[in-house]
Amino acid sequence: MGDIVKLALRLFIFSLVAAVLLAITNEITKGPIEAQKLAAKMDALNKVLPGCEYEQIEYEGLAEDSVLDELFVGKNAAGEIEGYALTASPQGYGGPIPITIGVSTGGYVTQTYVGALQETAGLGSKVGEDAFMDQFIGIAADPDTLRDDVDTIAGATISSSAFVNAVSDMLSYTKNTLAITPNKGDKDAILAASAAASGEEAEPVVTTATYDVTGFAPMKVEISVDDAGKIVSVAVVEHGETAGFGADLIADTAVFDALVGQDIATAQIDVKSGVTLTSNAINDALRQAGAPAEGGAKIYDVTGFAPMKVAIDVDDAGKIVSVEVVEHGETAGFGADLIADTSVFDALVGQDIATAQIDVKSGVTLTSNAINDALRQAAAEAGSEAAAPTVPGDPYTVKGMNKFTLYIEVSDGKIVSISAPEHSETPGLGADMLTDEALSALVGQDIAEAKVDVKSGVTLTSDAINSALAQAAAANGIAVKTAEPEATAEPEATAEPAVPEESEPEEAAESKAAVYDATGFAPMKVAIEVDDAGKIVSVEVVEHGETAGFGADLIADTSVFDALVGQDIATAQIDVKSGVTLTSNAINDALAQAAAANGAAAETDETEAASATPAEPVVEVTETPAAEAQNVTVYEVQVMGMNSKHPFKLSVSVDKDGNIAAVTCLEHSETSGGADVLTDETLSELVGQSLQEAKLDIKTGATVTSNAVNNALQTIAAHVRDAKEVQ
Repeated sequence: MGDIVKLALRLFIFSLVAAVLLAITNEITKGPIEAQKLAAKMDALNKVLPGCEYEQIEYEGLAEDSVLDELFVGKNAAGEIEGYALTASPQGYGGPIPITIGVSTGGYVTQTYVGALQETAGLGSKVGEDAFMDQFIGIAADPDTLRDDVDTIAGATISSSAFVNAVSDMLSYTKNTLAITPNKGDKDAILAASAAASGEEAEPVVTTATYDVTGFAPMKVEISVDDAGKIVSVAVVEHGETAGFGADLIADTAVFDALVGQDIATAQIDVKSGVTLTSNAINDALRQAGAPAEGGAKIYDVTGFAPMKVAIDVDDAGKIVSVEVVEHGETAGFGADLIADTSVFDALVGQDIATAQIDVKSGVTLTSNAINDALRQAAAEAGSEAAAPTVPGDPYTVKGMNKFTLYIEVSDGKIVSISAPEHSETPGLGADMLTDEALSALVGQDIAEAKVDVKSGVTLTSDAINSALAQAAAANGIAVKTAEPEATAEPEATAEPAVPEESEPEEAAESKAAVYDATGFAPMKVAIEVDDAGKIVSVEVVEHGETAGFGADLIADTSVFDALVGQDIATAQIDVKSGVTLTSNAINDALAQAAAANGAAAETDETEAASATPAEPVVEVTETPAAEAQNVTVYEVQVMGMNSKHPFKLSVSVDKDGNIAAVTCLEHSETSGGADVLTDETLSELVGQSLQEAKLDIKTGATVTSNAVNNALQTIAAHVRDAKEVQ
């Protein structure tokens, strides 16, 4: 008993001593820790609102789950408000991401600051790197345009999306609560002012270009010039000059060192006896570098995912001589790949600078837009801003069997002219619909009602023309008229109306639009208004977190939603687009909820079978070796589609590499939209795809038939895998 008491006493003494030491240590370190936190906070404030006095104020009206933390007002020496600093701590992949941004009273984001991160090195940690943060500088402080101005990071979607969503919340607060009107700022001016306020000298922007000149032989001279027009370096990087003469002049580094710091507009080297040709060639390069306006390329500063410089050379006739991105920080696999594709720029050569643009490509929207911005700047400087296109009418680019552009001219609501000067639709099929003779039937029609018949075998081209007509109507402020439907019995509701989890916002209530929760790549809210006749009045995605370049671009395409206006809510659906399947399905889910809420069972035009999941497909695979010269194997598949009594049969040819070489429907009794799916034109979308991954896009109004085709492909793929395992 005594031993136990002694042991307990010792343990008590040890614990007491440890607690006292811990308390002492905590008191000793408490001050330095608080000082470090204060220093970090001041670093953040000084970066986003430099040269100000800061005063913390209270947020108003924040939700309990808001990620916003602190709000500071920044005032100058005269006591005038320069802007606001907002902090947030959204949850990233590895932990909270401490963010501070500045918003000026002028309506633009000044700078961003990121504190200590717990994100994965090389992935989520990139949200703290300049390449990501710098894209926020100078953008309008507007949550509605934020995702058009910035990109998330491939491979770090969770961290970068959390960052962007938090910034969106901050900009919503400055716009809606602080009443700051969004405006775009001058990025270079913001950086210069920041450097001046912190007592630093702004880093000069250096432009390097190589000039082809001829001395005794052709040579290349590389010249770097800063944004003040001062020479940074000159070097002859390639030449064939003679040893003992021009080669010795080039080897004399003192000649080039003497040029550093001189104005590029006046810099020249002395022409030395015996090496006149070489001297003159170097001076020729200096003249080219110093006088871009008199000939040669001019550099335009634009911003994609990061700042870039685009060199554009235009001749006296306003034709493009060359376009080149000479400096950039775009992401490998995305914008950097677009820039590396020289065919994009080669296609611009010879075009009028007044109208030249590149296609805005999905996934590299910011980079595409930046290059187009540079082209617009060059057009304005060439005095060609208002030059007319060579083809009458406005261009509308659509996708049929292939992408093509229709030029449609509208006056007083009537089609004046319509043409497709260039396209690659199939001769004898889609191409026949794009001849001047075929399109002339539309001339004189009301743009609100103009439409071509959707013909079997050329569905894609027909739909593309009608899409362009709808775009032209919208561009001219004209609502598309839809045919009055035949009177039908009121369909019985097949499901209880979907009730949104949250109450509808006041705006939605006033417009009679109901908000439906759906999930694409991330949760979204879709506002849908339906009139008493069950016709769609409007569809709008009012809140989402979809990825820029993918789902966000689909949502930004207003023509997708404009095309739904006037449709029956019971059958309305958008096409499920490749690459944005989740977003497409989410919008269709919201439409289905709206159909149920309005007492209509969502259905397709493939009869009542379309709304039900088809039974297990009836499949019989017959392998037929093709001619050795073709080097393919043909599989015939019988599968049940919309017609539950009559299956259809597909012939699928697969080459030795496992890719689909051809797909043909041998027989079918599908009707309406299902028949369109089984045309050679539609099935040709599968050609070139790997059999093991092949998939046909689900066609609106032909869901069952589309799924049946995909079931057939999956069955063949499984058959091939099983055969290999047996071998």
